[in-house]
Amino acid sequence: MDDRLGWTGAAHDSLHHWPEWTRFATAVRTDGFDRVLICGMGGSSLAPWVLARSFGTGSLDILDSTDPAAVVDAERRHPIGRTLFLIVSKSGSTVETLAAYQYFAARGRRDQFVAVTDPGSPLERLAADRGFRAVFPHPPDVGGRYAALTVVGMLPAALAGIDGSTLLERATRTDIASARALGAAIAIAAASGRDKLALSPPPPVASLAHWIEQLVAESSGKAGKGVVPLVESEEATRDEIQVVREFSADPLDLGREFLRWEYATWELCERLGVNAFDQPNVEEAKVLARAELANPQAAPPPATLSAAALRRAARRGDYFVLLAYLPPRPDVTAALQRARAAWGRALDVASTMGFGPRYLHSTGQLHKGGPNTGLFLVVTADPETDLDIPGLGTTFGRLQQAQATGDIRALVARGRRVCHVHLADQGDLARLAVVPS
Repeated sequence: MDDRLGWTGAAHDSLHHWPEWTRFATAVRTDGFDRVLICGMGGSSLAPWVLARSFGTGSLDILDSTDPAAVVDAERRHPIGRTLFLIVSKSGSTVETLAAYQYFAARGRRDQFVAVTDPGSPLERLAADRGFRAVFPHPPDVGGRYAALTVVGMLPAALAGIDGSTLLERATRTDIASARALGAAIAIAAASGRDKLALSPPPPVASLAHWIEQLVAESSGKAGKGVVPLVESEEATRDEIQVVREFSADPLDLGREFLRWEYATWELCERLGVNAFDQPNVEEAKVLARAELANPQAAPPPATLSAAALRRAARRGDYFVLLAYLPPRPDVTAALQRARAAWGRALDVASTMGFGPRYLHSTGQLHKGGPNTGLFLVVTADPETDLDIPGLGTTFGRLQQAQATGDIRALVARGRRVCHVHLADQGDLARLAVVPS
């Protein structure tokens, strides 16, 4: 396990590299790039997203979806010629990330692409063959979700003009003993039945809850164990929910918060008796999605429960999850949150929501490897339009459908309670909030 603990020294290591990253950022701006689009999933994109939201940095954008409309939105938000594309994948083989690269490579110049990946990975070789502007090594001894204070989070911070030096210096002063005590307290509460964790950071850093959600869910959710993180939840008064509200509101303390929660999660997993640094069930859905793509005749998704049967299947102590393969636009998010809240009230359980395929790289591990207490409503829809993925012989819509079907198969195979709803019209989202009796 020692080869996965590089994150413990990441703040010091990144302080050493910070001048290099700021020089690179200055050169990029000098060459006329005034927007950075990060193409990455899970741990490769969440920390930069939190930094961008917390510091109000409009020049830093994220694409972590295979929904065709999301790709179009990312393309149209800013002139392509002034966009630097940061292609981030630790393994160098993440299909969503490579699909995004292939799409934008057909529309941009070689000097617009930068890679962050493990040394020797397929992405590193691709970057060399295609003449990327630069390649930055991902620390091999740091897992993706623990990489916030490495080049994964700090290079985007430099490119966005964030004061990463102060952020990193504060992170080096993290109270490790206190962080471990936090993890121990969460584990003790979970053992007593309070296995849901409501995260409530103050408004300036509210997005931090989504990063913690991935860290806790993917680290702890395995071997039938795990703590269920809740973001933007109204059910914090329920008996089985523990609430954490103690966060710094200063965005420059985010480095300290990242490291605090990494240590807390490690301690939590030690107490649960699970490995904090693997994700054995994540690959399961990937394999099934690849099988769907390889089949020239798309097979229908497996049979699932009806919406009414899903409601009847609810038990005390369960949690409801709305999983949507839709474009992560503000209006769509608002409609889905209304539906999530309506189901939570109707079933009298805690509830949460995630976009696919983003959640496959975060809470998806908990869904399949954690306790069988989830009630899953998976929503798909006919895409507004579709886009070819150059070089991959498929489309974004086909890839997204394969990922949804693969995850449904994985959930059903594990005996999870699942309902699949397909919308012919994405404008019909309001009906998701009507819970059948």
